[in-house]
Amino acid sequence: MRASFRWFVTIAVLLVAVSAFAQTTATLTGTVTSEGRGLPGVTVSATSPNLQGTRTTVSGENGDYSFSSLPPGLYSVSFELEGMQRVTKNSTLRLAEISRVDADLTVSKVSESITVTAAAPSVLETPQVSTNFDAKTIESLPVNRNIQGRVLLAPGVTNTGPNNQIVIHGAQSFDNLYLVNGVVVNENVRGQPQAAVIEDAIQETTLLTGGVSAEYGRFTGGVVSTITKSGGNEFSGSLRDNFSNDKWISKTDFRNASGARAEANHIDKINPVYEGTLGGRIVRDRLWFFLAGRKEKTSSTSQTVAPFNNAYTTVVDQKRYEAKLTGNVTSKHSIVGSYLKVTDNQTGTKFGNIADLASLRAVGNPIKLYALHYNGVITNNFLIEGQWSKKDFSIVGGGAGQRDEIFGTLLRDIRRGWRAWSPTFCGVCAAKERNNKDWLAKGSYFLSTKSTGSHNLTSGYDEFHQLRNENNYQSGSDFRLFGDFVNVGGTVFLHLDPTKVNGIARSHWEWDPLLALSQTSDFATKSVFVNDKWDFSQHFSFNLGARYDKNTGHNQAKIDTVDDSRFSPRLGAIFDVKGDGKHRFSVNYGRYVAMISQGPADSTSPGGRYATYQIQYLGPEINPLDSSGNIIGTPVPTEQVIRQAFQWFHDNGFTSNNSLIYSLQIPGFTEKINGSLKSPFMDEVTLGYGVQLGTNSFVRADVIHRSWGDFYVTRRDLTTGKNTTPTGAKVDVGFIENSSSGLSRKYNALQLQGQTKLIQRVTLGGNYTYSKLRGNVENEEFNNATVTIGAIGTTGSNVYQMPEYPEYTNFAQNNPVGYLPADMRHRVNVWLQYQPPVPFGQLDVSLLERYHSAIPYSAMAIIAGTGITNPGYALPPTQIAYFLGERGGYRLDSIYETSATIGYSIPISRASLFLKGDVINILNKQGIEQADTSAGPVIDRTVRVVKQWNPLTETPVLGTNYTLSSSFGRPTNKDAYQTPRTYRFAVGVRF
Repeated sequence: MRASFRWFVTIAVLLVAVSAFAQTTATLTGTVTSEGRGLPGVTVSATSPNLQGTRTTVSGENGDYSFSSLPPGLYSVSFELEGMQRVTKNSTLRLAEISRVDADLTVSKVSESITVTAAAPSVLETPQVSTNFDAKTIESLPVNRNIQGRVLLAPGVTNTGPNNQIVIHGAQSFDNLYLVNGVVVNENVRGQPQAAVIEDAIQETTLLTGGVSAEYGRFTGGVVSTITKSGGNEFSGSLRDNFSNDKWISKTDFRNASGARAEANHIDKINPVYEGTLGGRIVRDRLWFFLAGRKEKTSSTSQTVAPFNNAYTTVVDQKRYEAKLTGNVTSKHSIVGSYLKVTDNQTGTKFGNIADLASLRAVGNPIKLYALHYNGVITNNFLIEGQWSKKDFSIVGGGAGQRDEIFGTLLRDIRRGWRAWSPTFCGVCAAKERNNKDWLAKGSYFLSTKSTGSHNLTSGYDEFHQLRNENNYQSGSDFRLFGDFVNVGGTVFLHLDPTKVNGIARSHWEWDPLLALSQTSDFATKSVFVNDKWDFSQHFSFNLGARYDKNTGHNQAKIDTVDDSRFSPRLGAIFDVKGDGKHRFSVNYGRYVAMISQGPADSTSPGGRYATYQIQYLGPEINPLDSSGNIIGTPVPTEQVIRQAFQWFHDNGFTSNNSLIYSLQIPGFTEKINGSLKSPFMDEVTLGYGVQLGTNSFVRADVIHRSWGDFYVTRRDLTTGKNTTPTGAKVDVGFIENSSSGLSRKYNALQLQGQTKLIQRVTLGGNYTYSKLRGNVENEEFNNATVTIGAIGTTGSNVYQMPEYPEYTNFAQNNPVGYLPADMRHRVNVWLQYQPPVPFGQLDVSLLERYHSAIPYSAMAIIAGTGITNPGYALPPTQIAYFLGERGGYRLDSIYETSATIGYSIPISRASLFLKGDVINILNKQGIEQADTSAGPVIDRTVRVVKQWNPLTETPVLGTNYTLSSSFGRPTNKDAYQTPRTYRFAVGVRF
């Protein structure tokens, strides 16, 4: 099989041509006519300040031409044929998009030329659903200038994933593809873009969110491609200082239980962030350079979870560097090399909802990105390309500073999942490495025919590896102790309660021993793709493509867990009503295959992974509580509580006492991969209509339907068998596999985007998305990244769903279909840009109005499965999920935000001095926007079970079987609120 695959790859790359190297470049195409007929033999030349030299081709038999792999930017395109009038048109080429410049030549007896501006927006040129933001647009608006800030300005995008992560058209937040200069910058575990790029160095960002070419794979959400500047024949650069201050951020309306405002005071300290860029030539038209740097040392105020509300300061000390060289080896062969480096050290950071300052940690996150791109023009119509890239990322520290039992043990609140006493993870263990590497080989061929139009034929090979070497210690001591947190004057005290509920003690230990050191996992995707962008006539064009992905890989113990492949068709068509590019209808069908997720694929590895033993605490009650939840008598200090608990533990057999164990998970023993894991997939259908209104306006509407399948699940039943652990305990085995049975995740949307110049100096732009995301598949959590369906990690131990233990979980409310957490019915971004006339310099004013409807959340009880007879499991489940009412039946607030930017620049010789100010949320709206953040839940969703019920035969009653907290749905942290009124400024010089 492997030999035949390599043969297929070789033949495909050698015999079939490929389109533009679209991750970092653009495509220019068009038709030359005379008196309405295609005109062959016309010399077409493209020049740009971003292009070394000139690219030239000759129009084909029906007048078509195409330039692949052009650097994005402003171009001058000239058309020449002896005896015809010379025409020059100007057009802006956008990253990863196709731009069209047509020309109509007339007979001329004298030498003359005309110059015009090409008007057709590239967003209308293909059936692909895309959005592009260049540096000028982002600079003029009150938005964050990083990748996330740019993405959130586009339609179909929300930040409603765990940890406020980006969700594109309903996909899980880990399932997007982020590129910087062609390098994959996704973090390996949670899939988010890492902060490696310098904002002032960004040239532009393009989002591909529907009808995406077969050239792109390993995602089911969208593609976000960013490129940085590349220098040029003229020297240019910038120096910039960005000012922020925690004191310039208004407080939220967060209140404590008594109704008093509870947000900690903000520190009054100006935080400068310096940025600089410099680009130019070493040899004109042959060798360019670009350098950039960024320095940040900022402080911000936060606080521990309510009711403790202890203030602390987080300090970020970060430096970023970039170097890029662009060179022409000959006039037809070029090489681009880039290098980005980040040093990042932070103090006062946290993981999860912490209750005390002892849980704070120091962490370092160094990053290095390497990329080398080759481009060779073999003939006017034949081009070959290749790229190698690599990302190195590690986590240094970021956990407990001690490994002993007392000060290295993490405390958890059994009901709310809060953390205290010691940081999560181990801060003195080896650094965690999460890297990737990628290489591509491609070529392109443009074929113009008399009878069947023109073809941009595409093929290529892409090999991507994600690598992980991570010894995942869960605490300094490998132990966690669960009890009730009690607030006494802002200090955490721990109540240990040996009382048994449904046969299990309320308080318990969690022991997380590392089974073996990591030997580095390697999950590879080897892909072949073919594509034909076929312009059949003035009225019809098609996109016909397919992609084949072959997944292989081994986990951190070097055990093979993946050997699978999928085929993905990508089909699209455009109907141009009049053949003039003004009115276009489009349709797409495509299958998109996700990258193999490291979470499930590595979950059975004994190397680098930890086992989990849930062990009952049956010692004496410590810090007993009265009926109001207050400690009776003098509280026992936490250190003494831990010492007493460990003393009891050691006196009663410690970890070898199997009679105390009530639940355990051991990679390779309690879970096994059933054969090979497959990549989940998404099927998409889109319908679109775009209209060009005059020379400066366009509107595009798209209807999008998406449906996912082959989800990651854990199935544990009477057929999956049993095992004996190294400690001698009997366990039930679960199979990790793919399934769509009884599972769904579906997304439907209508999105609009457009832009127009209302009058001179005034531009209006924006987008609107109406969408629904329904199903019963979430597959991700804030603290566990990608998880399998079957168990929810809530307060530190698993709560089970189908298809785990079906005799206990096979009922409707265990995992019902409903609105998923990322669902957002309406979302609007509208901006107005105005350049009022001033006597000197340039004044820019912009307004940005944002709105989105409320996001959903659910009420879920954790029950014991009362009345269900154990059919023969070694360790039957003690915690089962039961959704109370509809999934997503509760909603937060709808969010309104009005923001503004004012910028003023003054020319000084060849330079320009500028000053910019942003006001975010001018009206200081105080909506509750988030249910979860990077710290975990930030609204109260406490459900108390007061009387157990049989979920198979009984329906619970509010007040009889369960109660909701009196503050249910209210914030437990200031981070639940939308960003309050914020001021920020920047000053600098550009030259």
